[in-house]
Amino acid sequence: MKTTEFDQNRAPLGMDIKDMGLLKDIQRRRAKHRQKIPFKRDVFNQISSLVKRYGLKENFLDVMDKNEDYPYDENLKRVRVRLKTPMERSLFSLATRDEYAVTMSIIGKINNPYLKFAHSPEEILLCNPLYGLNPSIVPEKLKRYHFETLFLHEHAKIENNESNGHSTGKNK
Repeated sequence: MKTTEFDQNRAPLGMDIKDMGLLKDIQRRRAKHRQKIPFKRDVFNQISSLVKRYGLKENFLDVMDKNEDYPYDENLKRVRVRLKTPMERSLFSLATRDEYAVTMSIIGKINNPYLKFAHSPEEILLCNPLYGLNPSIVPEKLKRYHFETLFLHEHAKIENNESNGHSTGKNK
């Protein structure tokens, strides 16, 4: 019986055992190339979908400029745990010229990795203050918890360190 195709128990005609390793390596690489690569949303699509969903206009950029620091006051001292609300998003964003301009302005003003985890305009406003408190929050927390919860938690950690006599080097 003549065989020209690869059989796991036998080498094809004209191949010896050492060529089998090379053949398996080639097959493994080809199979790896055929694997599906999960699609990851980029920052533009995330922010553009928020701009569309909440109808954000140029005046939101003014609000961003005025609220560079999150208004932390004594009423917010109690930490409430807020989970993110699921959001329907399209894979690709088709934005009008105005939506595109607002989206690009937001991305330009907030230059940190937390922006891609924002699910609301409020979280967009909290990106810079939260990043200023702790630039190394793990993505799992950013995906699960609302930025206000994370901000209050990080702020409480800093206050606890300062009250225990440990200086963080940050000014209030």
